[in-house]
Amino acid sequence: MRSCRTASIVAFSALGAMAVFAACRDADHPEVPPLTTATPDGKPVLGPSTGAAEGSEGGAAAPSLNAPLEPPLKAKFFDAPAKLEAGLCHRVLVAVVKGKVVAMNETLAVGDVLVVTHGVDFEATGAGTVVWAEIPIPDCAVLSRPAVAKAVVRGTAASKLEWAKGTMTVRLDVPAEKSPELYLGRLEGTAPVAEHVHTKEWEILAAVEASGTFVLDGTEGRLGPRQIVMVPPGAKHAWKPEPNAKLVAVQMYTPPGPEQRFVALAAAEKDGGSVVKDAGSRDAR
Repeated sequence: MRSCRTASIVAFSALGAMAVFAACRDADHPEVPPLTTATPDGKPVLGPSTGAAEGSEGGAAAPSLNAPLEPPLKAKFFDAPAKLEAGLCHRVLVAVVKGKVVAMNETLAVGDVLVVTHGVDFEATGAGTVVWAEIPIPDCAVLSRPAVAKAVVRGTAASKLEWAKGTMTVRLDVPAEKSPELYLGRLEGTAPVAEHVHTKEWEILAAVEASGTFVLDGTEGRLGPRQIVMVPPGAKHAWKPEPNAKLVAVQMYTPPGPEQRFVALAAAEKDGGSVVKDAGSRDAR
């Protein structure tokens, strides 16, 4: 695991919720400070922290009186070999973003996603990088332990959707019918994303490749590789890439829903509509 020290700012939405980032100091862009996100155990930071990047040591300060809303899931980057958590009444999604990984006797390549329900901790071997996300299954009450269930979603299964003259693409890999609590897909492109809001859903963006500024309720923060952004419902947010920089990210929504706007955007562009709104247009959900 790599490590670094960070400067940090906590950003609160209009609902009093918090979205946070992790970033190493970037000497080339001192005018836009990094924001801090999850601690190494994947839990959200409740106040200013001196270090919270992947693999770093550092804890959260005591929560303020304006206590933030805790994200409903945990998410982290892992480099194989690694031990990944899973548990009863939880659903775990493991998305391969680099190399090849073997997990639960499944060989996974870039774009593949392993979905584990009611699982037990397991090993990820090989030479690759994954985004791991764990979310509770609501209203889960069992008298005896269910059998571990797993499914593999291959990266070639979902068709590629394009918009913004082909500068933005997405693959809707794990829809609601496969993971009712958490959508997961792959987002790539070089276009900016205009300020928008998801009124009911959390957005989680795990940046595999990124260089630019993420804006949350008017607060700017540097976003780079292996950083995870957690945006709460009601928080205005936008993305401003550096010139010629490409965003490659695993994007998640809980509950699922906002990803359906990409279908409409791609359809409008394919039909040659005169007006195609940016992917960041305000959700009308």
